[in-house]
Amino acid sequence: MQAAEAVEQVTAAAQRLCGLESTSPARARQIRWFVKELRLALAHPEFQPAEPVRTAADLFQPQAVSSYLELGRRGELRTRASNVPGAVSSAASMRVREDCLKILAKELSLPLRLDVRALQQEVHETVNAPTRSQLRAYLVERAENPPVLASHVRLLAIIGTVLDTGARVGELCALTVQDIELAVLEPAVTIIRKPQARRVAEPVTERIALSRGTAASLRNWLARRQELVDEFQLGVKSLWVSVAGNHAGLPAADGHAIRRPPGMPLRPRGLQRAYTRAVVELNAELAGSPGWQPLPYRLELLRRAIEVPQEHKLSAPEEPE
Repeated sequence: MQAAEAVEQVTAAAQRLCGLESTSPARARQIRWFVKELRLALAHPEFQPAEPVRTAADLFQPQAVSSYLELGRRGELRTRASNVPGAVSSAASMRVREDCLKILAKELSLPLRLDVRALQQEVHETVNAPTRSQLRAYLVERAENPPVLASHVRLLAIIGTVLDTGARVGELCALTVQDIELAVLEPAVTIIRKPQARRVAEPVTERIALSRGTAASLRNWLARRQELVDEFQLGVKSLWVSVAGNHAGLPAADGHAIRRPPGMPLRPRGLQRAYTRAVVELNAELAGSPGWQPLPYRLELLRRAIEVPQEHKLSAPEEPE
């Protein structure tokens, strides 16, 4: 069996896996990406398996696996050049490659030995311009096909709002439904800037235009939010609310912690925790996309990368006399 036939055997296994109900759309996309990379690795002059590739088993031998992972780490298997010179693959992308190797090796009943698993490192740099552009495109893409989980719908709306406004966590938590204008020709958000050094600068109210993807994400979130609030008949005005119940830290008469229902306002710490949980899943979903760099686990690092263009700052609506 020649190398091409070996890849076809792996491809057939990948197709079987992608057709299973237990395989999520995100994982199926990662598996297809892996097979595409495997084809590129075979054609790469620096791919060095221990023996010529004749069967699928040869692709899962230690030296072949190591060679493939190294080419992937160095960015040699990209179909499009990175905008960052000398950029290497992220830890998240390396973890996806290792996961796909394990999944396909199991499907093909082949042994697999991997070295120490790539660490899921937190990104400490602010989010670069290419990743911000990719995020905006992703928001537009998901507008017509929003996520199933309410936490993911909320995450996309939060990310879009931060991309458009550069708002701090406290400023986000202060937003109410009334601050969002979507049923107008030019969607906008009114936000109160609360500088950290309040003795030097007073809070400032700004009205900022919303991009297409952010407006769509907010529409999707407002629909899910309304369901959460209506279910428990809560008169909550906050834009960001919890999607699951949690304890309030107070004991009930029987000694158990009192549960707070979904639909309650998110406080800064709760919003940050909600962002971190959901962004880990988004990073895994987009790992392997050309040029993608994982989002940081701290919302502040995304915010710092944003500078709102002057033309996006709109005049506040006139108050009625």
